[in-house]
Amino acid sequence: MNIINKMIEKIRGEKIIKTEKDDNKVLTLTEGPEGISVKFNGITYSRRAEKGIFTGSYWDYFTPLPLLYDKPNILMIGLGGGTIVYQINKLYGRKTSMDVVEIDEKMVKLAREFIPEDIKKINLFVEDGIEFLKKSKKKYELVFLDAYDGDKIPDGFLDEKTISYINDVLTADGVLAVNYAMSFKAIVFFQNYIGKLKKHFKVYLVNNPLGSGNTIILCSKKMDKTELLEKINRMKKENDNMHVIKGYNNMSNG
Repeated sequence: MNIINKMIEKIRGEKIIKTEKDDNKVLTLTEGPEGISVKFNGITYSRRAEKGIFTGSYWDYFTPLPLLYDKPNILMIGLGGGTIVYQINKLYGRKTSMDVVEIDEKMVKLAREFIPEDIKKINLFVEDGIEFLKKSKKKYELVFLDAYDGDKIPDGFLDEKTISYINDVLTADGVLAVNYAMSFKAIVFFQNYIGKLKKHFKVYLVNNPLGSGNTIILCSKKMDKTELLEKINRMKKENDNMHVIKGYNNMSNG
């Protein structure tokens, strides 16, 4: 065990279960007070609560979106450790179909240990997400974009060309949901990115009220705010998901 792992255990009270690393990154699967987590150079990419489905953080805000459709096909770009896959499977089971694209083979290896049973229920593609979009002939009701390199979305996913690729794979009433982490650099380019999205979509913002610094950008081809909220509010209200319902009901225009 190296000094970084020892520091993580001491400071956070976490136990390192597994480590995957190369010259540029250290991926760890850890267990601690908040549950089991997958980390990229110390940044939490995925978390699974010890009890229940909801984490209290940004992942939870993807969970109501399958309610927008009867039986949606979902494309997720950026598996991470698989929190969102785990949550969607637990909440909806066979009512959804998920294709997931992840570029990092080492991340996929950890995800297979993080959510072993749920990985078997998705169609997993280990490749570049933009290249997948360019060649895809399939249509999706929902696209989840949660692709990160460290603490930022890779620049290619912010390009208008990539936005047009996503638009092309969405159905006529499809929705794109983007996890946008507000790092210093990301804040600078936020409005520019919103402007590009608004050329293709109706854009709404769901700010995480729990202070994670993440904003969910909801991009709709057809449905307006009223229709979106009507369907999202079908979500069964429980103590551990009220932050999600409140976040959407406070949704603002982009």
